[in-house]
Amino acid sequence: MNVEQNFPADKPLNICVIGNHVLREKTKSITVFDDELSDFVKKMLRCMYDNNGIGLAAPQVGQSKKICVIDVSPCLSDGDSCTMDGSQNVDIRKIMPLFMINPAITEESAETSDEMEGCLSVPDFSASVRRPSTVTVQFMDIHAQKHSITANAILARCMQHEIDHLNGRLYTDLIGKTDKLRLAKYLSEHAD
Repeated sequence: MNVEQNFPADKPLNICVIGNHVLREKTKSITVFDDELSDFVKKMLRCMYDNNGIGLAAPQVGQSKKICVIDVSPCLSDGDSCTMDGSQNVDIRKIMPLFMINPAITEESAETSDEMEGCLSVPDFSASVRRPSTVTVQFMDIHAQKHSITANAILARCMQHEIDHLNGRLYTDLIGKTDKLRLAKYLSEHAD
C-alpha cells in the first residue's frame, strides 16, 4: 500500500468542522482512477499528517467522495497485525498509509469494545464510543485494485470511524447521554 508521498505543491486542504453540511452527506462512489484522484488522495494524506490525525475522510475536506486515508502507525502496540487479502499476521506498519477508495464494511464481530475517540472535524473534544471489536473492509486502492482487510484494535476502530464519515455519520452520533451533554456545551462554546 505504501506509495511515494510526493505531495502536490498547490494549496493545502482545509478541515471542515462539525456543523458543515458536507459532513452529513452520503458520499459518491469513485469510478475514475487517474492522476487527479492520486493527487487528491496525497493531499488528503498531507492534510491528515499536518493536523496530527490518524484518519481522514474526503467529506472532512469538503469533498463528498468515497475516499479515506489512514495511518495508525503512531498508535500501534507491539504485535498488532491484520489479515490483508488472505495473508494473515500482516505487520500493519508495512501497509500504512492505507488509501481506501469506495470502502465498505462487509463483516463485523458481535464482540464490542468501548474506547475514546476524537475527530479532526470536532477539534478538542473526545468521548467514549462502542464499536465492533473486529471488522472486515473491502476497498480499492488508487490503482483500482480490490483489497480486503480484517483488523481489530485501533485499525478496526479507525476504519469504522472513517467509513462512518462516508455515510454522513459522525462519532458524536454514537456517544452516550453524559457525553452528549458535554457535546452540547462544547457546541455552544464553539458556535460562530
